[in-house]
Order: sequence, then structure tokens, then C-alpha cells
Amino acid sequence: MESLTKTYTDLDRAINEVRSLSEEWPASSEIVTLDDETLHCTCLVLHEWIANLHQHARFQKNTPMVKIQLTCEAGRVACFVLDNSDGFDLTSYLPADDEDLEPFPERGMGLRIIETCTDELSYAPTEDGLHCFEFIIPADHDPWMNTLF
Repeated sequence: MESLTKTYTDLDRAINEVRSLSEEWPASSEIVTLDDETLHCTCLVLHEWIANLHQHARFQKNTPMVKIQLTCEAGRVACFVLDNSDGFDLTSYLPADDEDLEPFPERGMGLRIIETCTDELSYAPTEDGLHCFEFIIPADHDPWMNTLF
């Protein structure tokens, strides 16, 4: 099991750096062997999530903190993103399975992208007052099978 952990207090920096995690993470290990598509989806999900935190999350008077832990094992990526925001109910922002979706909505595409790129996702408070976004992307995941449009 290979893991990469990053902690940020500057969300602009976090957004910029998650774009290059696909280059940094495999280079730090001889064991991680994921295809480019899985790595791209992982970076895309992280970028969208942190951009949403940056734009919409309320951190009250706290300095924003985001901690990312990526793990690769058994042909899948598992990721935990802890943050010290007030959090929100993720399921209330995701479209229902039977909902007719507007093809190109002006807002809300980020969460649809996240949902399409992942097999499993959740966002919930932790016992220590933080919030944890968790997602899994199997190496054989095909996001085009869950296309947005």
C-alpha cells in the first residue's frame, strides 16, 4: 500500500498543486502502477472538491485547512480529504437518479464531475470536529459509462 499525504492552509496553493499530483505521486514510489486515466480522474476530483471548498465552504474565523491522503492498493485509489469548514450535506446537492438533468447547467457541474469520476463518495463530520470527503476510484473505472450528458 502506497500513500501520499499533503496538508494545506492556502486553498489557492492546494488547487494549483493537486493538478500535478499525478506526476508527483507515482514518481515517489516504485509500487504505484495506475493508468493515466485513473490518475487524471483522481486529480480532477481533488481539484473540483478543493475548488468547491474554496468557493463555497465557510471556515468561520479559522484559517482554512485541507489534508489530503491518497492511497493506492489492490488496483484502486482511495482518498480522504479532511477540512475544518462547517461542512454541508453532500447528498442534498447531488442530483437524484431519476432527476431530469439540465444538459449544461450554469452551476453545479463540479459535483456531477466528482460523482461521475468516482465509484464511491461520501462527506461527513468526524469525531474531532472536522469533515471528511472520501472517494474511491478503481483502476478499471470508466467515467464515460457514467457520462454527465
